[in-house]
Amino acid sequence: MQTAANRRTAFRALHERGRAFLMPNPFDIGSARILDGLRFDAIATSSAGYAWTQGVRDAEGLISRDAALAHAADILAATSLPVNGDLENGFGDSPEDVAETVSGAIETGLAGCSIEDYTTDPAHPYYPLEQAVERIRAAAETKNRLAPDFVLTARSEGPVHTDHELQETIKRLNAFVDAGADCVYAPQVTDKEQILTLLKAVNAPLNILAGRRNFHLTRKELGDMGVTRVSIGSGLARVAYRAFTEAAVDIKDGGAFGCFDRMSEAVDFESFLKSRP
Repeated sequence: MQTAANRRTAFRALHERGRAFLMPNPFDIGSARILDGLRFDAIATSSAGYAWTQGVRDAEGLISRDAALAHAADILAATSLPVNGDLENGFGDSPEDVAETVSGAIETGLAGCSIEDYTTDPAHPYYPLEQAVERIRAAAETKNRLAPDFVLTARSEGPVHTDHELQETIKRLNAFVDAGADCVYAPQVTDKEQILTLLKAVNAPLNILAGRRNFHLTRKELGDMGVTRVSIGSGLARVAYRAFTEAAVDIKDGGAFGCFDRMSEAVDFESFLKSRP
């Protein structure tokens, strides 16, 4: 197995090379083993995917720091690939909370992590800019002290429906870069023009979320545009859980079992799982 330092070095090199490397998101040990077997460049945890395995919804503060890091440790043990941690808002409002989370991520062996500016409070969903920046600054100072190769991604979660909202997102992302973020991520950005605007306005590697409905830009197109990293977020978990639910509804309400004829034999997922010697 790779050491944590080697994984961090490899992960940082992917960001320096650019060209839209793929970073899919497993949601448990089995899905991590499958992605490892398919030999992606890197993988990442999914806060939503993990939350669903625990029977709770995402982004409501129902998953603790300790639980998220324990889940990350399970994923790390299942693969030799670099693993990025989806660590939500850092599991606390203060810069000190975020610093503690980043310290824990490094100790766990993650190669990087993302920190959101989403508060989990529907009444006040986003941290004020000054507080959001201080949180990223604390994260950057921690990782620079403990593991400089650790890749810190700062996320701006706000909407981008209008030009004003997009400009506010750009303002936040640039402030995060100035505070020490290595990579930036605005999950609400979806179309080509918005992506090009971000690439021109923000001087940092950019992560784009592709695991969503109606996203039809290809990896090559994203790479040609200058996107550094393409993540899938909860996309694979959502596909798996939706297929499970649809099949369960089919056998309950339909009274027949033809839904299992839809299973493809093209890929044998069990070949990626551990077996007896």
